[in-house]
Amino acid sequence: MQTLGRYILIKPDKLPERTSTGILLIPKNSTEMLPEWGTIIDVGPACVQAKIGERAIFPRKSANVIVIDDEDFYIIPEHKLYYHE
Repeated sequence: MQTLGRYILIKPDKLPERTSTGILLIPKNSTEMLPEWGTIIDVGPACVQAKIGERAIFPRKSANVIVIDDEDFYIIPEHKLYYHE
């Protein structure tokens, strides 16, 4: 698979389901509006700032979800990233 244009493929970080004191159950609908952290897996040839392997934060609402080998990945335009490390 190849990412095109100024789009980025991101593997999202997993949200913890437990805390150190017990189990934390987060309803799915309460986390959908939160920004998401992830690792950049692939970048399109027109991307100027994002680099493969960097961590980034992005709005989940602006991302398109794709499933590869039973794992969720997000494809988003580069200008939607909030932060690069």
